[in-house]
Amino acid sequence: MLPSGIVDDGKRKPGSSATGLRAPLFAGLGILSMAIVAATPGSPYQPLLTPRGQPHGILRDVAVALHLDRFQGDPLLAIGVAATLFATAAFLLLLREAFRGTVSVRAVAVLVVAAHAVLLLVPLLFSRDVYSYAFYGRIAGIYGGNPYVQTPLDHSSDILWNFVGPQWVDTPAYYGPAWTSFSAMLSKVLTRPIDQVEAYRFISIAASLSTCGVIAWVVRGARPQRTAFALAAFGANPVVLFHAAASGHNDLLVALAIVSAYALLVSKREPAAVAVLTLAALIKVTAVLPLILLLVWSVAHRAREERRAVFVSRVGLSAGIGLFFAWPYVQTRDPTLGMFGLAGQTGWFAPPRVVARAVDAMTFHTLGWAVRLGALTLLAWGVWSLARAVWRRAPTGSMSGQEQAAVWGWALVLLLLLGPILLPWYVVWGLPLVWALPRVPRTALLATSSMLGVTLWSTEALRYPGAFDLNLLVGYLVVVPVLLVMLLLVVRDLSSRIEHGRLLEDVPSPAPTMLAGETESEERISDPAGEGASQTGYPLSTEIHAQEG
Repeated sequence: MLPSGIVDDGKRKPGSSATGLRAPLFAGLGILSMAIVAATPGSPYQPLLTPRGQPHGILRDVAVALHLDRFQGDPLLAIGVAATLFATAAFLLLLREAFRGTVSVRAVAVLVVAAHAVLLLVPLLFSRDVYSYAFYGRIAGIYGGNPYVQTPLDHSSDILWNFVGPQWVDTPAYYGPAWTSFSAMLSKVLTRPIDQVEAYRFISIAASLSTCGVIAWVVRGARPQRTAFALAAFGANPVVLFHAAASGHNDLLVALAIVSAYALLVSKREPAAVAVLTLAALIKVTAVLPLILLLVWSVAHRAREERRAVFVSRVGLSAGIGLFFAWPYVQTRDPTLGMFGLAGQTGWFAPPRVVARAVDAMTFHTLGWAVRLGALTLLAWGVWSLARAVWRRAPTGSMSGQEQAAVWGWALVLLLLLGPILLPWYVVWGLPLVWALPRVPRTALLATSSMLGVTLWSTEALRYPGAFDLNLLVGYLVVVPVLLVMLLLVVRDLSSRIEHGRLLEDVPSPAPTMLAGETESEERISDPAGEGASQTGYPLSTEIHAQEG
C-alpha cells in the first residue's frame, strides 16, 4: 500500500503542496524554540557548565528579552518540555511530508544548514560526556597514565574534576583507543577546559553536517525519491541536533563513518570502507556490527578460490589498524580496553534493563541475569541471521547496495533496542541508513528517536527531583512498553524476512543499486512494492565483479 502522498510513478499528488510548504517552516520554528530555551540562563537543557561556557550571544539575549530567565525551577522545565514536544511534532510532520514527496530537497537542505548554524549559538547541552572525553585525554596526554586503568579519581586535583559526571568519576575509559588517542592529543593542544569542550562540540557539529552531505549523495544515487526524507530524518532531527551535536558526542563521528563506509562500498572502494568502519569501531564499539557484516560480504561475493586471500587481506587490514591504536594502552588489568566494563553498564530506558530489574524484583534478584543473557542471545541471533543472509545472497549477484545498507541498519536497530544502555544520542548510529530500511525497523528507529527526545527533560536530576521522578514514571509506563512492542515487531519482521529470503519489501530481487559511473541511459527499474521508488544500476556484487575483471 502506498503512502498517501506518493503515487505509483513517484510524482506528487496535487493538493498536498500547502502542507509541504508549511512543514519546513514549523520544523524550523521548533528547532528555534528549543535553541532559545537552551540558551536561557539556568536552562534545564544545560548540564553543569564551566564559568566561560555560560550561555551568551543573540539567542541568550532573545531568551532574556522574552523573560524566560525569570522562570526558574519547574516552570522553566515545563517550558523546556513544551518546546521539545513542539519541535518533535514539527519534525514528524516534516518527515511525513518529505516521505510523501511534497517537500523539496533544497528546502530541507536549507533547514538543515540553518539548524546546525544555530547550534553554534547555544552552550553545552544535555550531557557531561565531553568532560569525560577531556579528562581521559588528560590522563593519557598530560599525566602520562593509562585511562583504561586509571580513573578521574586518581587525578582529583585536576581542574576538570568538578565537572565530570558523578557516575563516571571512578570508572576507566569505555571509549575506543582511537578516540582516547585523539583526546590525548587534544589535551596537549588545548589546555583550558572550555576550549576542549568547545572543540568537541565543533567536531560533533561538523561531523553531523558532513553526515548530512554524505547521506544526500548516497540517497540521490540509490533512492532519489527519499533524499529529502533521509536528509530530514538525520539533519533536522531534534535529537541529533540538541542531544548529540550540541552535546559534543562522538557518536556523530561513528554515524559519519558508517555512512561514509557505505558510500565507499558502492563506489567500489571496499578496502577503504573496511578501514573507515574499523576506525569507527575504535571510537565506539558500536560500529563493529556493520564492520562484521561488511567483512562477510567482502568474502562472500568473491569466487571460492579467492575467498581465503580476501579474508586474510580484509581482516588483516582491520586487525592491523586496531593493533596500531590499541598497542599504547594494552595491559593485563583490562586487556579488553574497557569493553568488558562497558557491557556491564546499564542506564535509562533500555528494555532489557527494565525487564531484568522487574524480573529481579519478582525473583529476589535471582533471574534478572537470564533476561540480560536472553537479550544478548537475541542480538547474536539477529546478527548471525543477517550475516547468513548476506553470505547466501552475495554470491548470486542479487544483493543490492540498498539491501547492504538495510542489513547494516537492521543490525544497528537491534543493538539500539537490545543494548544495556539506551540514551537519546545512540539513535544517530542507525539514522543515516533509515532511508534503506523497510517499514517496521524504520518506524521503530524513528519512534525511538522521538520518544527519547521528549523524555530526557533535564540532564541534572538533582535540580528537579520531583520532575525527575515523574519523568521516570512516564518512561517506565509509556516509553518502555512501546519500545518492547517495537522490539517484538522488529524481531518478528526480521525473522519473517530471513525465512522468506526478502530483506526489503521495497526493492525487487535482483535489485538495482547506486554505483559510481552510472549514466542516465541505464535502465530504470520501477518499485513494485509500493513506495513509489525507482533506481538505476545493477546488483552490487555483479558490478564489483565486472570492475575487478
